[in-house]
Order: sequence, then structure tokens, then C-alpha cells
Amino acid sequence: MKPQICLLGVQKFAKDKQVLKQLQEQLGDKFINPTEIIKPKMKPFCFLQFIDEDQKNKFVKLIEDNPEMKLRLGEVHNENAFEKQLDKKIKQQKQNEQEIKQFQEKHQNREIVERKENELALQTAPLYQIKYEEQIEQKLVEIKKVIKKLKNQFIQKNGKEYSPGWILDTNLIKINDPIICDEQFRFNYRNKSEFTISYNSQKEVCVGFNVGSIQKNNDSVEQPNTCPVTPAIAMEIANKFQNYLQSSKFQPFNRQNGSGVWRMLSVRKSDRTKQLLISVSINKENLNEDEYVLICDELITLFNTTYGEFSLEGLLLMHSNKLGQDLASSADDTKILYGNSYYQEIILDKKINISYNAFSQNHTPQCDKLYQVIIDLCKNKKITKFLDLCAGSGTIGICVSDQIQDILAIEMNQSSCKDANENYKINNLQNCQIICSKVEDVIKKVTQDLKSLEGKQQQLMACLDPPRAGVLNNVIESIRTCKGIDHIIYVSCSPPQVIDNLIQLCLPQSKKNKAPEFKLVNVTLVDMFPQTSHFEAVFYLERDYGILFE
Repeated sequence: MKPQICLLGVQKFAKDKQVLKQLQEQLGDKFINPTEIIKPKMKPFCFLQFIDEDQKNKFVKLIEDNPEMKLRLGEVHNENAFEKQLDKKIKQQKQNEQEIKQFQEKHQNREIVERKENELALQTAPLYQIKYEEQIEQKLVEIKKVIKKLKNQFIQKNGKEYSPGWILDTNLIKINDPIICDEQFRFNYRNKSEFTISYNSQKEVCVGFNVGSIQKNNDSVEQPNTCPVTPAIAMEIANKFQNYLQSSKFQPFNRQNGSGVWRMLSVRKSDRTKQLLISVSINKENLNEDEYVLICDELITLFNTTYGEFSLEGLLLMHSNKLGQDLASSADDTKILYGNSYYQEIILDKKINISYNAFSQNHTPQCDKLYQVIIDLCKNKKITKFLDLCAGSGTIGICVSDQIQDILAIEMNQSSCKDANENYKINNLQNCQIICSKVEDVIKKVTQDLKSLEGKQQQLMACLDPPRAGVLNNVIESIRTCKGIDHIIYVSCSPPQVIDNLIQLCLPQSKKNKAPEFKLVNVTLVDMFPQTSHFEAVFYLERDYGILFE
């Protein structure tokens, strides 16, 4: 029988090849390759077999001479332990070979697998096979369609005879040059990646993206190895988590009947601060107290490690028992397992703490350009006061604060307001404040206060960056009827969905539509989502005092 040793202190979740690779990296040129390695599943030790006693003794000396590796030699109490584990490994290899054969027979050839990977890539980035210049042309066509739709719906609501000239001739609405993305940031750019935990088409536990439909009972999750917009670090973490889950005794959450535990993985990262924020979502109602504690401990062990140039800023465990698709913001409660509940980003040289459930633009370099568009609009109009409406964590106001005298933000979410105040503090900003309230409840009073400040006439800009669907009519009405607001920047990630908001701001003054109307002066397309059909649009509107309809 060939000589063998037992090595203690290896990672519990590691596999044979991972242990071997780790030893090669740590010992370098001195590494002595064993003839066989056996790493029992979920055990903190492994067996190594060598060609002769000399090779074995040399390897033992290497381990003893390198205490920083935190590995030590163990005693083999059962002489047959290695043979038993080797037999088990051989059986497992045969079983794996059989499964691979069955898989190949089922799918016939690799082309089918590649086609599935391509379908997933097209689902997440439908334009990735199209030249970037053509993508921009397509998006410019879409923004022109939005303006045409705005014209048609405006005329339908108000009549052609009562429509202003810029509606009848939409060429008067200037479409600025698109803000394109620099070549090095067009792929794998997302700073937030969310992965669903479920079963793939081979009925294996998978951490990936949804394919199919829950309603049609044909949904599955596939691994996004070829996703053109997801960064490598997020994929690495998802694969690491998937390996762990495939040996977990707890099952993925069933989004139809509520059984199971594991729901979602969220990875947020900053390429500028090199910080990571990892969140895992579970349904803890299907766990007892001891099982919940076990999961907490195992997640800390799994994720609290090094990630190359990145460092883990925070690890969170969220709970939700809701059926259907997952959203990090819908968690019922959150436990911090390690570090903080936020990570730090840098946007236009400003430090921004971003909480696990906070909104942030998913493309940081393009976010710089988006906010620069807002700054330039304010400069051109010599704006001195800036109203940041639906402000979230106060990011827009913070980024324009060097150019404008006073920033007043309004946000109804208390957690976001707390984040905003912290962001003001870490940037040493004295000209920013936030009011925790609904916009429609306070906007008239705060505008009056800003306009009368220091007894001078002030130039006031209102900036609205709402959720995808826009805001309610009463919010738009409160902004329109607010004396002092003559300039509006409306930022939208889904322009077709905010057409009603824009029309409500621009319909001529009447008994129903009080206060002078706004006119759409220009629009800027910002390519915030390369490789997809989506984009961000910045609409600039001015109050039109020219014609009043009674």
C-alpha cells in the first residue's frame, strides 16, 4: 500500500481540486504532487497518497516548515480509511460519468447547451450582438417615438386648436446629443446583481436568472455564465454560493407554495472603493431556531473571505415569506451578519453610502455623466436653489452641491432620509438639508421659504427622479401650482411611462389645470444600460407665461 497522510485544517466546503489548487498556490515550486487526494464531503480534512515514503516525508516537512498555512498533520486511526474513501470517490466518479453521459444523450450535442446560454444572454442583454453605434441609433429612434406619443396624447386630451406650437411642431423640442458610454464600460458594468435561487432545467440547485414563467409553471433558473452585463466578481460569488447550496440540507424556496428556504442572492459592489455588500434572502419561517443559527454561522464562514482586490464591507441575511419573485426592498426583516448594512460608492468625487435596500443607478461611470447633464442645465440657467424631489439618499443634490448655493431635498422614506443626512455629513456639506415628507405636503411652503431667502429673487430648479412608473397626479399638480418653480428637470429610466406626468405639467392653464403651463424645451438621452434597449432620459421643462387660457 502506498504511503499516505491525513491533512487537517482544510476548508470544510472545498473539493479535491480546490484543496490541491490551494496547496499548489501556497507551496509554489516546492509543491510535491500526490498520486491521489481524497477530500470527504463537508469535512475539514483530506487524505493524500504519495508514490513512496521519501515523497511523503518531503511533503510532511513542507507542511511543518510552513505554519502560516494553518494546516497540520492528523493521525490515520483506521488503516482502511483511505481505501474506503477512494472506493467512494471512484463510485462517485462513475456515477458522475454516467450522469454526464445521460445529459449528453438527452441534449445530443453541445450546440443545444450553447443555444440555451445564448438565450439567457439575450434575455438579460438583448442588444449585445449589435454594434454599439447601432444600439445608440435604436435608442434615439425610441426617444423620438416618445416625443411623438407625447404629441398625439396631448392633442387627444386638449384638442389641436388649443395645443401650443412646440406640440404641433415637435422639431422645436431639441434632442441633445446622446450621452454615450465609454468603450471600457460597455460590458459587465452592473454595480448591483440579483440572483434567484431555484432549480435549473436539469433539476439541480442553481443561483442564476429566471427563465420562463411562474404563472405558466415552466419557470427555472439558469446560471448566467455568459451574461454580458453582470460583472465577474458577482458571478464568482454566485458560483461560490451555488457550490455551497448544492450540499445544503435546506431546499430552495418554492415561489408557488412557500416551501423551502433559500430565495435570493444580491451582490452590490463599487469598482472605485473596491467594497462589496452581499445580501442573502431566505424564508426563515421554515427553519427552527437552531437551523437559523446554523445558517448564519455557515454564511459568515462562506462569505467572510478575500475577493482579490475587493473587500467585504457587509453581509446581510434577509427574511421574506412572500410568494412570487424576489426584491431586496421587500424583505420583512434584515440581520447584519458581518460589517455594515451599506457600502460606499464615489460619484463625481462625492462619497455616497448606499444601503442594501436603497436605489442607486446601476452604472456608476454613466451616473457621473447623468448628473453632469443636470449640473450643466443648472449652470446654463444660473440656478441658485435646487429642489431634489423624491430624493432617496440625496445623491443628486449632493453631486450638484458644489455648483449651487442651497440644496433642499424632499423624501418620504425615513430610512432614505437618514442615509441622506449621513451622506451630507461625510461630505462636510453645509448647504444641503432634507425634509422627510410627501412632496405634495410641503413643497409650496419650502419653495416660498427658498424664494424669500435673504430677501433676494432666487432662480429655483426642481429635479424629479421618480420610480419607473412616474409619480401620482397630485404630486405633479403640487409642483405645477407651486409659485416659484419655473424650471424642472425630470429624469426617467422608462420615458414611455412618464408621458402622462409630462402632459399634466404642459396642458394649457384652465380651471382644471391651474397655474401657467410648462413647455418641454429639450431632452437628453443617457445610455445608462448598454447592451439593452433601456436608457435614461433627462427632460428639461420651463414655465411658459406666454399664453394663459381661462
